[in-house]
Amino acid sequence: MKAIRKSVVAATGIALALSLAACGGGGAGRQKDDAGADTALKTADPVTALKAAVAKGAEQNTYRTKGMRKNHEGEFTTEGAYQVKPDASDGKDVGPKTADAPDGVSHVIYVDDKMYVNTAKIPGKKWWTLDMKGAEDPDASEPFVLTASALATAEDVRNTGVETVGGRRAAHYEGTVVLSRLAAYKGDAMKEKDRDFYVKTRKDEGLEKVAVGVWADKDGVIVKTEESGKGSKGEYRRADEYSDYGADLKIQPPPAADTATEKEALEVAKDLPGNKL
Repeated sequence: MKAIRKSVVAATGIALALSLAACGGGGAGRQKDDAGADTALKTADPVTALKAAVAKGAEQNTYRTKGMRKNHEGEFTTEGAYQVKPDASDGKDVGPKTADAPDGVSHVIYVDDKMYVNTAKIPGKKWWTLDMKGAEDPDASEPFVLTASALATAEDVRNTGVETVGGRRAAHYEGTVVLSRLAAYKGDAMKEKDRDFYVKTRKDEGLEKVAVGVWADKDGVIVKTEESGKGSKGEYRRADEYSDYGADLKIQPPPAADTATEKEALEVAKDLPGNKL
């Protein structure tokens, strides 16, 4: 709830207004509103709140992320801008240096059914492109929706209190998602396609269970998610903060002059043994 402040200062009331400001009277209303909002967040039922956050998240068409990921491939810092319809994204990972990413940067842009990938292997070009039209699409919900809905199915889901994330007060919900149990889930907290996608991708990370955290503000907006676990492929951790819901992200393809075609990229791959694009 946004604080609504009304003030009427007449000539005879200026001294009173100044005295209230001097002793903090102007902030008392805000503190009261903040305390009331915190109380509501602290006492929110986790399943009800997470379902509302999932519904709210499903309405969002654009958003930004910033976070980290650690798995068997290494540890990465991540950031991205995403648009649901029409589908577009601009995501960057910074992690270990490899032959394909000698500076440790992996940058992928997706616009108009074309994927653009940064490269250091094509002379005179910074990018190469691949036509993704007709490619298989898992048709799953956005990551924050997947994570929040999975948590809503956990048997031990709980509200652990209120924290400040990205300058916003948010309730922190956490619990453990057991993938074998989730695979058999038939309730209304998670769509079947999302359930199957979540189970598959987390099992692909070698996990059998995932410790999940979701932070949602008083409006039901998800501001942060976390996942962690240990499995057959070692430690897995991921944390993401979300912002700029509904913003015009202006996601654009890289300049054509800097971009090699798929044919050009394949020619380079053919001429350079061992090259992987």
